[in-house]
Amino acid sequence: MPPAGMSASFFHAFTSHLPDAVSVHGLQLPGRGRATGTPVHTDPRHLGQLLADRIRHDDSGHPYAVFGHSVGALIAYETVTCLVRQGHRPPTLLALSAMAAPHHPDFAAKAPNVLLGGRKGLEELFGRLPDHAGHGPDALISAWIPMLADLLLALQFRPHQGPPLDTQFALYGGEEDPVISPEALAGWNDISSQPATPRFFPGDHTYLLDNVEAISSRLTTDIVTSLRGWACPADDPGSPSGECSLGNLRGRPRS
Repeated sequence: MPPAGMSASFFHAFTSHLPDAVSVHGLQLPGRGRATGTPVHTDPRHLGQLLADRIRHDDSGHPYAVFGHSVGALIAYETVTCLVRQGHRPPTLLALSAMAAPHHPDFAAKAPNVLLGGRKGLEELFGRLPDHAGHGPDALISAWIPMLADLLLALQFRPHQGPPLDTQFALYGGEEDPVISPEALAGWNDISSQPATPRFFPGDHTYLLDNVEAISSRLTTDIVTSLRGWACPADDPGSPSGECSLGNLRGRPRS
């Protein structure tokens, strides 16, 4: 799940650094990329439900992970929560980057300055606006709309309800993030039955694109760890016992 205002192409840089066995599917959110002009969503539960339905529809029975950065981390969390609520199998890994847990005040406390700060406020929180935003008022508005919608969506998240999520977490952050503190990132462990040690990389809130290779390596390690004990689908080569082979994970062709 991409950060605020960004399209699925945000993750394109990661595809060449992940094993061939890992097939990357960037979910295109309304109002951006190829979906520019479609109505944006500001209701987290409604958007989470739409994305959960998409995952259920495309589920091949193979293991999968869900990854989200910044506001995309909240959307990823809500999507997995919807899947669990409906009784669908959760991902083997939920990887969350540069965002506070829903019950932590960090993000909400800083959001008013963003709303009042115009373009400067948005860029301090989410990074530089896309290059096309400088091509005139219409282009700037088309870039702002999904960013502001995602900010409003993030502010409407409520503390987690129900039992902790029973899926492996991975937590990533920037060492100099002025928005999300290490404590806020670690707060995700309060709603997981499988706590994770937060991993930090050089950079601020937009650290992700400056550390593509290192994060891809860390994500691959966390995916492999999450697959231990996973039973392969009947048509998967797997091991004789039916457990997915880590060797097969690294060698299976990209789909």
